[in-house]
Formats: sequence, structure tokens, C-alpha cells
Amino acid sequence: MSAENEALKRKFRGLEGGQLRVDSLFIVRGLNIFDEHGWLFFAAASMSPPRGNFIGSYGAEFGVPKFLRVEWRDRYVTAYDPPQPRPPGHVTGAFFGGTVLGDYTIPVASRIPDALLEEKRRNGGGFRLKIRIHPDGPLIGWDLERGPGTAPDGSKFHHAGGDFQEAYIYNGKVLRKGWYTHPRTGERIETDF
Repeated sequence: MSAENEALKRKFRGLEGGQLRVDSLFIVRGLNIFDEHGWLFFAAASMSPPRGNFIGSYGAEFGVPKFLRVEWRDRYVTAYDPPQPRPPGHVTGAFFGGTVLGDYTIPVASRIPDALLEEKRRNGGGFRLKIRIHPDGPLIGWDLERGPGTAPDGSKFHHAGGDFQEAYIYNGKVLRKGWYTHPRTGERIETDF
């Protein structure tokens, strides 16, 4: 194992994966997200804003992927498992065909702060890795989820960080606006979602 992989194994000890949340700020089709090994991490035929999101679990070799490659298309076909051996580069469940409109590779593991991981080891909580698709590139976020009302802002999300954070909505009212950092300009933009 390389020195980098050993360091990641130490950094993320006890975190074999967590909750994955993926959403989009525009209608995106043929979305594929691959990890550093080229394995399919997430795929969606279509996602629409603001409520078209996915919440599920994931596993990763070091707790989170080293990096993710995110791509989407104008139209697509679904890959499938043919009865004969798979051709090179074939990935089951991914979307191919059409024109690639977005293709970005972004670091993940190196961005997760040690303080968040130490807090999880000390006080628990569910780790959430969040991906938001923006037309100018994907945004990455993270936090720890605990009981409702336990965070300083009254929500249940501790140590939120990265390129965006969801709004805190309680009984249909926005108690804290969400925000994201524009991937090209760096401008911070507030949202009600």
C-alpha cells in the first residue's frame, strides 16, 4: 500500500462510508459519478431542482473517495450487462451516448477536515457526503448528522463544510438560508433550499 493510501487509511479509520446526498441546481441527464478506480459511485437518468435529490448510503475504500469524476450528457443510453464478456471500459448501470456536456474531476478525501473525523470518533453521528451538480461544475459538502435540535443553529447537522450547505427548514419555514460557492466565480450565493 502506498504512503498516501496508508495516510488515508489512518485519517478515515472507523469511517467505512456513510450517507450520500446528491442533488442538482438544473435539469441534468445521464449523470455518472465514478470514484478514483473508475468504479460507478452514483448514476441517475435525470435529476431536477430543487427537490429532485437522492439520499442513500455508500461505501468507499478509505471512508470517502480520493476523488470523483462527474459527467453528464445531453441524451444517453443505459449500459447493461450483456451475456458475453464486457468490453473494455464498460460499466454496468452507467449512462453512455449523446454529447458529454459536463466532465469534471474533483478531490474529496483531501478536503474532509480532521476535526470533523475526530468529532465523529468522539461523539458519534452519521457522516454525510453531499454532491450538488451545478452547470459550471460539481460542488462537494459534508457534515455529521445527529438528533434534531442538537446543532448550535437548532438543526441536526454539525461541522457542515465544503462548497455548499442546505437551508435549515422547520415546519415549512426557512430558519437558516442555504448557500453554495459558485464553482467558477467563487461568489457565495444564498438559497431557500
